[in-house]
Amino acid sequence: MTKDIEVEKIMPKEDVQQNNAQALDAKAVAEYLEKNPSFFEQHADLLTDVKLQHSSGGAISLIERQVAVLREKNQSLESNILQLVQIAQDNEVLQEQLHRIAQRMIEAENNNNIFAVVSDLLSNEFPVLEVSLRLTAIDDEWALPPEQSVTEEELEQPVLHSIFLENERECQFLMDEELNTFFPEQLNVRSGVAIPLRANQNFGVLLLASTNEERFREGMGTLFLDNLADLLGRKFKKMLKD
Repeated sequence: MTKDIEVEKIMPKEDVQQNNAQALDAKAVAEYLEKNPSFFEQHADLLTDVKLQHSSGGAISLIERQVAVLREKNQSLESNILQLVQIAQDNEVLQEQLHRIAQRMIEAENNNNIFAVVSDLLSNEFPVLEVSLRLTAIDDEWALPPEQSVTEEELEQPVLHSIFLENERECQFLMDEELNTFFPEQLNVRSGVAIPLRANQNFGVLLLASTNEERFREGMGTLFLDNLADLLGRKFKKMLKD
């Protein structure tokens, strides 16, 4: 009591009450309003007195602020929906491409020209991408073209080292140095991916590159690429050395 009396002597009673009100925990107020969403319906007169600072510097009513927040949420939802629609359309295109590739690979005859046929097929299906197919462990009777063989220099690259020597099964995204090594004549490529071709051991890799730096990136979905690798792996598996 003595302390309270001393405070009142120094500070008017009205100011003490105001300070006590300001000391009310804001979190407690927020929790109360969250648990009682009809509070302002029961005290509608308060809405006319509540003012919020607008980003432009002016004051707006709580209702106006709620409308603005809802509008922002609607715009965000609309943007998300458009993104989902775009993803669905892209997936549909990829599915059609995969279907065409599967059909044509089934129709392609297994002869010494098969590697060139598959390379041309992939280049036609992905006209905006740089495509390179590299294989190893192919039986000599199939006459693998030199440009589609994996060189010792390329095996020193971390990506191909992990794919062929460590049998890494996941798609590997290419860094700038690797893009320059695998696509030396395409100086404008900005992103790429190495897709392992699998049997019991990895025996090949499909390299794709794009001038769009966002086309192939860490975190992107790789289901389509994995399915494509499975198709190619099944086609070439019977051509491997025993």
